Order: sequence, then C-alpha cells, then structure tokens
Amino acid sequence: MTIRDILPPEDVPALLESVTNGRHDLEQPSIWRHRLKGGRIIFAEISSHAFDFEGRSARLIMALDVTERLAAEQKMRESEELFRAVSNVTADVIWDWNVVTNTIWWSEGLKAVFGHSPEESRRNLEFWKTHTHPDDLERVLRSTQAAMDSMEQTWEDQYRFFRGDGSIAYVEDTAHIIYDRHGKPVRCVGGMSDVSARKAAEDKLAQQAALLDMARDAIIVHDIDHRILFWNKGAERIYGWTAEEAVGKSLGQLLYSDESNPLAYVAVVVATGEWSGEIVQRRRDESRITVEARCSLMGDSAAGPQSILSINSDITRRLAIEEQLRQAQKLEAVGQLTGGVAHDFNNLLTVILGNAEVLAERLSEDKSLRRLAEMTSAAAQRGADLVHRLLAFARRQALEPQVVDLNSLLKDMDGLLRRALSEDIEIEFIQSAGLWNAFVDASELEAAILNLCLNARDAMPRGGRLTIETGNLSLDQHYADWNSDIAPGQYVVVAISDTGTGMEPHILARVFEPFFTTKETGKGSGLGLSMVFGFTKQSNGHVKIYSEPGQGTTVKVYLPRAVRGEKETRSSPEKAALPQGTEKILLVEDNELVLNYVAAQLENLGYQVISARNGQEALDILRDIADIDLLFTDVIMPGGLNGGQLAEEARRIRPKIPVLFTSGYTDNAIIHQGGLDPGLHFLSKPYRPRELAAKVRLMLEGKRVQGCL
Repeated sequence: MTIRDILPPEDVPALLESVTNGRHDLEQPSIWRHRLKGGRIIFAEISSHAFDFEGRSARLIMALDVTERLAAEQKMRESEELFRAVSNVTADVIWDWNVVTNTIWWSEGLKAVFGHSPEESRRNLEFWKTHTHPDDLERVLRSTQAAMDSMEQTWEDQYRFFRGDGSIAYVEDTAHIIYDRHGKPVRCVGGMSDVSARKAAEDKLAQQAALLDMARDAIIVHDIDHRILFWNKGAERIYGWTAEEAVGKSLGQLLYSDESNPLAYVAVVVATGEWSGEIVQRRRDESRITVEARCSLMGDSAAGPQSILSINSDITRRLAIEEQLRQAQKLEAVGQLTGGVAHDFNNLLTVILGNAEVLAERLSEDKSLRRLAEMTSAAAQRGADLVHRLLAFARRQALEPQVVDLNSLLKDMDGLLRRALSEDIEIEFIQSAGLWNAFVDASELEAAILNLCLNARDAMPRGGRLTIETGNLSLDQHYADWNSDIAPGQYVVVAISDTGTGMEPHILARVFEPFFTTKETGKGSGLGLSMVFGFTKQSNGHVKIYSEPGQGTTVKVYLPRAVRGEKETRSSPEKAALPQGTEKILLVEDNELVLNYVAAQLENLGYQVISARNGQEALDILRDIADIDLLFTDVIMPGGLNGGQLAEEARRIRPKIPVLFTSGYTDNAIIHQGGLDPGLHFLSKPYRPRELAAKVRLMLEGKRVQGCL
C-alpha cells in the first residue's frame, strides 16, 4: 500500500513535497487526514521510522486514528470557552484552580464583586492567600487539604476576604474537586459569594435573639398549625426543653396532654389578632405550671403563612403565694374573732370551773349534789379545752418555749399513744441520730402530736401502721420563696404518717380551717388540725400535709432549732398540797365575776387582797400602800392601760415588786414572736384553785415549788 492509498489525493503532493524539501520529518508524528473505504475521512497521526532491510534502506510508516481524540479536545476547548464566557457574565466570582500547576483563573466577577482585576490575579495561589484574612487563612487551608485527603467531591467554607479598597467582606466559598485516575487532585472549580449583608443580618438577628434570651419570660413563635418556630432561653428555663428539642415540634404535644381545648385560643388570635389569659401547661418533668400568655398574630394572610407570637410568664409561684395569703387572711380574721370570744368566755369559765371544784370538795357528804358539781366542773373543763384549741388556732396562746429533746419527748409519750390508739394499729418510731434540740412549748407540742395521732387513728378504722419519724432539715431561700409563711433556716422535723383512707384534693385544701371536719356529727370538733396549725405557726415553725385517696396521709411539723444558751427546763407536774400565805396582794381585774371569785379564793388561802378594776386605779393604790407583796393583774383591760403597761408603771413606783399576769386572751400585750416576753410569769384562764394557789406561792417565794406548774 502506498501513501496515495492512505491520504486523500489533494494531500499527497503536499506531503511528498514537504518530505522531499526537508520541511517535514516523518520521524516526528503529524496529523493528516485519512480516507477510508467508502470515502469517510478521518484524522490520522502519522509517524515513520527508517531502517535497513537486506542491505537496502527502508522506512516503516505508522498511522494512528486520532479523530475521536481531536473531537474531544475540540469539545473541551469549546466547553472551556463556554465556561469562561459564563463565568465572566455571572454575578458570582468563579475561579478555576489547577492544582498541578498551582495556577488559578478568576472570572470578571472578581472585579465587580471585590474590586480586584482578574488579569492581575490570574497567577499562582498567592493572590488568594494574601487577600484572605490572616486569622482565617490557616483554618481554610486545613479544611481544603482535609477535603482533598479524604477524596471528597465538594468543599465549602466561610471566611473573611479583603476587597480592593481594603474593606473586609464575608464570603461563602464552594468548590468541586476533580481527581485523576490515581486519586490525586488535579483541578478545583468553585465560586465565591459575598454574604456580608446576610452575615450582618444574621448578626443582628443573633443580637436580637440574645436580647430575647435575656428575658425571664418564655417567648415562643409557632405557626397556626401549632408547629414551634422559635423558642428562647426563657422558654428553656421555664419548660425544660432546649430550643433544639422544641423547634419543629407540635406545641400541643409538647405542652399539653390534650391539644384540642388548650389551643382553642389560636382561632381567637387568627380571628381578632390577639388574645391573653391564663393557661395550665406541663414541663419536661411532667410537673404542672400556670402561665399568663399574651399572644398576637404575626404576618399578613395575603402575603403568606402567618405565625403567632406568644409571651408566657410563669405565675405558678405567684398564684401559690396569693392562695397562701388568702388563706392566711381568712384564718387571721377567724383568729381575731376567736380571740375576742375566748377572752370573755375564759373569764366565765374561770368562775364556773373554780366554783364547781370548790363545791365538789365541800359537798363530799352529799353524793347527789357532789355529782352535779363534778358534772359542772367536767363541762367547764371541756369548754376550757375548746377555748384553748381556739386560742391555739388563733395563735394567741401564752406559750413558754424551752429546749426540747424531741426523741426523749416521744419516748415519754409512747405509753400514752399506745393507750390512745386501737390495738390493730402498729406504731413505728424512726428516730434520727444526732437530732437537734427544738425550741418549743413542750406541753403544747405533746398535745399537737397527740392530736395528729388521733386523726391518724380515725383514718384507719380497720387498723394499719402509724409511723412517727424525726429528723434535721435546713430550709433554703428557694423553699421560703414558695412558702411565704416560713423563713429559711434550720428546723427539727417530726413526720406522722398513716396508711389510712387519705383525702381528696378539695378536702386537703380545707383541713386547717377551724370547725371543718369530715367526721360524723359528734365525732370531732374540727379543731384538732387547726390547733396544730396555729401552735406551729406561733412557734415560728411550719406545717405541711400530704395526702392522696387510698394512699394515706403524712403531716410534717417543722420546729425551730434551739440555739446555744437556751436551757432545757422540762418538768413533770405532780399533785402537791394546796399552799397558803398571809402576804398582801393587789388584784387587778375588770370583770366583776372573776374579781370576786379570785379575791374569795385568795382570801380563803389566807392572803390579804386589795382589789382594783382597772390600771389607773391600781396605780393609785400602789402609790398609797407601800407594803404590797404581789401585783396580780389581767392583761386585757379597758381604761387606757393594759396589764403590760400597768406593770411598767408599777415598777417605776416599786422597782422590785413581783408581777403575775393572767388572761384568757393576751392580744400580744405580753407575747412577742410567739412566746412570753423574757422574765414574765403568766397564769392562763381558766385556772383551778390549785393552780392559782401554786402560782401565787411561787411568785411570792421567788423560787419554783415542786408540783406548782
């Protein structure tokens, strides 16, 4: 085959002439057109090699079909030209980095967006490096290298880039990485976008969000289909879910167990543009809270989807405190009424109880009359007990707090409690080791514990278990914030629990109200828990009750811890002979019946009695008579001077005169912070002749007489 058979006829003369004249060296490959059978023209790469064959000079000519390669190269050139053309008209900055040669090509957008000339920048990578912010450069280079090392197809990052005028732009850079067949990166084509405006807007939103996060209230945005769109830090604090957990969730599923009714306000907001009110919601820990919600509609229905902005304030604590205040005000009003009634009633009971006891002793030989006197005395004593409980509830008792070892007190009460409870009730004592001493009136505490145990007995008609547990507890400010009637500090706690019937919530809310009882008529006065409540409060303590139907009841009584320097002064009363005397006593009492009764009792004991009906009259007597041995005065009296004020004036006249107070209701005249003022002596009405005789003798002798208190 000859050259004429390979090349088209029009190309043969040119090739022969080129070879003959030495203008073409067939040792070097060259491209020539080639005509195939059938007339189709292809492009062939022709090369030759000279050699000797049997002593003759010969040449080997080779032809390689490169038609497809040339076509592909042509398409690549056209594609490259199209890429360059498109890159130069797009708004973004397109760049093409040849990783092998480390050269980079920039589109015309580099000048339009950043103010740099593409021609001056079309060199190695140094231009990009010198215009990337130095604080970002190393990080971006590391992320680029990491993408190539892991053979990722795409790479993206954000960094700061200097404009031509020296200002800083925030850019978002994205690239596609091309690898050769060995997995080495050879080319990187990407685009830079100036996102400075978006970054500024995001920063502004972040600042606004930070301000919203500083709000104590929950700020929530949700669409009209209840899907949460925004959830601030306040919402995280109030509800417990983070923004990542809440956004995208259904508001109903998150905050309500029933979506239908609580979210009815959404329709109101859509219809009217706003709504406000109180809603009960739940927290992440399933606890219930009440929020005050203020909702408003955001967006225009004509412009697109609408959303609802809701600002929720947690008012759970406020409502609890308001309820405590209402309850305290109600109990205070009842207490004031109780105190007024008790004052007059105790005066009457003092006369009735004392005379009944005297009659019972003098009618010892007439059994029928003695029985009537004893019945009168018993009835008067029940009345006195009733008034005592009312005063305990009203916090108007004359308490005598002392240092009390609660574990020892309960040990002493063990026999009494077991006799008071039925045999089918098991009693368990759990006594804390290292228990602090309490500062409380021991006898009143015993009465309170007994009342609680009797209530527990009545709640277990078929028997059960009664547990009495003691312990130490420090209450912090958080607890005090939620319980306005107690101060933070250290307390000794006695908890009395039963396995009885328990109580419904509506009953539990009223258990401390006086005369409220669920027992049958005649089975209880409804003053047991009221007495415990009042006594504990007056002792600067705290009481809490927990109960559920069928789960029993627990009452916890918090008593103030005794401080150092307070002495334990408990004693056990025993009967003693009725003491008498001959001293001179100034008796001050505004009630005529009580005055005559007490005067008669004291005179029967041998004392000289001088009577006065008010404070001013008593002062006149003190100025006239110098040898009065004891001032025995009522606390609440008309005429401008109460018992406490009378005592102060009396000591100006007679500095060393002993003073004994008596009252059925003190009205805080000599009681402060729940107890008697230091150094005062008090005899509570109504009192029996024996109690009167013992207390007067104690005052006159200036020492404690065994069995007098």
